[in-house]
Amino acid sequence: MRDKAEAVQVKCPICDHTEIIYIPKEEIPKCPVDKVRMIICELLDEGKSY
Repeated sequence: MRDKAEAVQVKCPICDHTEIIYIPKEEIPKCPVDKVRMIICELLDEGKSY
């Protein structure tokens, strides 16, 4: 398991509003528009492998 905070992109499943948060420092937020829990869309690590 990773020790430091990881940046992740979260997205609302209804309206596609996105935010970047740091896990585990922050909880996964609720969408400010639809008031539903957002889902993890992408892990924002340094460098990507395609």
